[in-house]
Amino acid sequence: MGKFDGKQIIGLIGNLVFKKGRNGITIVQKGPHPGKQTEASKTTANIFAKASTLSKAIRTDLSLLFGGFYDGAMVNRLTTQNREILEQCYNKATKQYTFNEDSFSRLAGFEFNAKSPLAKSLWVEPQLTLAGNQLSLSLPAMEINEQLKFPAACNFCEITVALAFYNLEQGVHKSRVFQVLEVNTDQPQVPAHNFTFEVPDGCLCVMGMKLGYSTLKDNISVIKNNKEFNPAGLCGAIITPGEFIRSPGVIVPHGKLASVWRDVDKLKL
Repeated sequence: MGKFDGKQIIGLIGNLVFKKGRNGITIVQKGPHPGKQTEASKTTANIFAKASTLSKAIRTDLSLLFGGFYDGAMVNRLTTQNREILEQCYNKATKQYTFNEDSFSRLAGFEFNAKSPLAKSLWVEPQLTLAGNQLSLSLPAMEINEQLKFPAACNFCEITVALAFYNLEQGVHKSRVFQVLEVNTDQPQVPAHNFTFEVPDGCLCVMGMKLGYSTLKDNISVIKNNKEFNPAGLCGAIITPGEFIRSPGVIVPHGKLASVWRDVDKLKL
């Protein structure tokens, strides 16, 4: 609505916009025409919204890997990656998503902090394998400061591997799980190691890793990781075969415990 400020009219009147110009001149322009969203633009917007929601869930569930130590573009990079995946899996004719075991495999190698890539500190390729309902991330034997690099003055490293779970059809997730392998520079070699987790049927499982370095002396630990240095990233993502069954709440003596699965707002595909 247009207003009179005592000298001139400013604002929208009808389809005209009145603005203040230099030297008291009033500028008159045509108002914007309300646009009509096409079916294609609606689909694009919906896919982006789903990708943004999924990315936020992944960041929240795997936040123990990076905390506040991520680069400024990380949020946008992860959303872009998931948007491209969802676009590839979306059938415009049926307006449905179709996923297979490897639909989200492109998440492997995603870095949470581009300033300190995980790949520059870990010079081996972790292998993700699924056997029945057991999902394993395997690390081969590593030489200290050859395949597993240590920053100067650091003598201790915690290799943390975390796993997040989602069912996209129902739009739910459950609490992430994690395991930790401790390594120190007194070891000439790190033995081969498997991080193994039980996974449910019909779920997207996203696995990530962090290298947490510190200097340990006289039982005092000084953490090395910071905003500029935090090697952490995604090692892989897989959709398990089978039909997802959402476990109900459990009856206990004094009431009922909620299901371990919780809704993620607006994630349901």
